[in-house]
Amino acid sequence: METPSLSRKARCHSLSLSLLALGLLLGSAAPPGRAEDRTFVQWLPSQPASLDPAKSSRVQDDQVMWLLYDALTQLSPAGTEMLPALAERWTESPGGLSTTFTLRRNVRFHDGSLLNAAAVKASYERQYLRTSPFYGQTPPNVYERILGDWVKEIRTPTPRTVVITTRFARPLQFALVKIVSPQALRTQGGDLSRAPVGTGPFRLDRWEGARIALAPFPEAWPGRPRIGGVRFVSLDNNEEAMERMLQGEFDLLYGVSPDFLEKMSASPGINLAKVSALNTMFLGMQVERPALKDRRIREAIVRGVDRQRLAAILGRGAMIAARGPLPPGCDGFDPAVSQPAYDPERARALLKDSGAGDGLSLRLLYFNPSELWSEVVRTVQDYLKKIGIATQEVRVASWKEFHAERKRGAHDLYLYKWAVSTPDPARFLVGMFQSDSADNLGRFSHPKVDSLLQEARTPMEESRRLGLYREVARLIAEETPGLYLFHQINIAAISTRVKGLALNTYGQPQDKLVTVELR
Repeated sequence: METPSLSRKARCHSLSLSLLALGLLLGSAAPPGRAEDRTFVQWLPSQPASLDPAKSSRVQDDQVMWLLYDALTQLSPAGTEMLPALAERWTESPGGLSTTFTLRRNVRFHDGSLLNAAAVKASYERQYLRTSPFYGQTPPNVYERILGDWVKEIRTPTPRTVVITTRFARPLQFALVKIVSPQALRTQGGDLSRAPVGTGPFRLDRWEGARIALAPFPEAWPGRPRIGGVRFVSLDNNEEAMERMLQGEFDLLYGVSPDFLEKMSASPGINLAKVSALNTMFLGMQVERPALKDRRIREAIVRGVDRQRLAAILGRGAMIAARGPLPPGCDGFDPAVSQPAYDPERARALLKDSGAGDGLSLRLLYFNPSELWSEVVRTVQDYLKKIGIATQEVRVASWKEFHAERKRGAHDLYLYKWAVSTPDPARFLVGMFQSDSADNLGRFSHPKVDSLLQEARTPMEESRRLGLYREVARLIAEETPGLYLFHQINIAAISTRVKGLALNTYGQPQDKLVTVELR
């Protein structure tokens, strides 16, 4: 059976890198010569759009906000348990629909105001309750739908006590809502996008273009951080970022490109650590576009690409071929549910049955922040060409341009990656496939899927809830609104001058850099 060729760069990498999927790789020699500099420097793939936790959940924004804000609880490193944060303890009612939180004493926001139950209530309600004095509709609140469906009532019986009653039990979601200063909300007119004020161990010092500087917050409740500050550097070009990491300019780079793994592992100033695979790289389809309304054409695209081979060769041992939108580490993942298998002959037959023949041409939108994305695009194009589908590239220079072009809707296919911090299947399925979700980039709409996702938000046994999500995943596999390519085992590059850094599933420092030291 004829298969497309992969790039020469992909073929020549050492097979020994498959060992990366098994765990931690360590550098061995002296750290870069920056020991006198006590500023922790981290790379971001693009500039943050907002540092208001109600207005953004983008990965790069979250990396910064993680150090600025706290929630009532914090997730464990694996994202499966709640740990104390602003709430020092809590109790649940029978059935888990009412949780009473006791706040820590004498916690201060960066503006000097004290944390109390009213601040928690305001931080929650501003995101979903339109009668809240701090509610703002523009830009949209990223968790408005989630919180509006979930939270039934918030009471504050004492200044240190918050009682949150929910319509269904989903305790891990308490870690989603970052608590902000009501005083800052009043001062800033309800918008903290450029003026964040939380209780985190760092506060915003300055934001100048592609650079964001954070200063230690001396009154942070876990204690003053040991380092002198944090600097985030935004850089769209991943290859340049990798090279600058190799030169010792960054202390943390999350998401090492597979084509740089050899260089990074050989560098005496870098440690490499496996983080997680709670993500999905996929070729999305604009299902409202004329050609893609026909399910046979969508299935032909899925059957036309050998995702097993693609993941094995391009991943250099750090990818898992996808069976569907959910990664294997996600709750509710069912290995029996799978998108159609690779079968180019069947793909050609489906195209012929649809009437498309060999004359189908589709516009493919993508941004290539790293060589990997370019290699994926070239490989997918090569596979599709073999079954009779031509592709026209709509290549953009940044994620900002990608989303602007996406909103125009003049493309058929798009390359995208979805990543979450907890293994709850709702974090994948609701955002990507609920018909009215702002993150449903392919404009997929299916009444049964909507119904099941809504039903899963109601009180029920956890086994039944996960069963509903498995049914959604099965329907998605049948309807093929996208080609799910692989789940990437994320590799973080950490400077050897960094001591005591542990990352959570989202690639964030678990201790928010409070106890981390720089040699």
